[in-house]
Amino acid sequence: MSARDAQRALAMIERARAKGRASDVVLSRPGTPGGYNPDTGRVEPGSDPATYAASGVKDGYKQADIDGTLVQQGDQRIYIPAQGFTRPESGETLTVDGAQCNVVGVSVIAPGATDILYIAQVRGL
Repeated sequence: MSARDAQRALAMIERARAKGRASDVVLSRPGTPGGYNPDTGRVEPGSDPATYAASGVKDGYKQADIDGTLVQQGDQRIYIPAQGFTRPESGETLTVDGAQCNVVGVSVIAPGATDILYIAQVRGL
């Protein structure tokens, strides 16, 4: 996907949001516990839980794209603007319109060094 295609996708998300058709997308990351670091000889703090929310757009796969392995029947793509969100990772859970699903993979559109769009392949919606 080119930067131009990404701009079209972001415009699609904005149109869906304006019409009340965008999906609420939430990524919750649990904090990590602190612990003893034998290299420094100190107890280091963990991280706090974090939640990221955005409006996104759900899109199904074409039948021709479903191979039964990488893309399975029922998988969907979620287009999420990167601004104010964090990059989802495979194996994480997204909540989309109140339903949880598993992130299978993520495509990142980042012309240059700045992410502008995430396309998450999700399973279980």
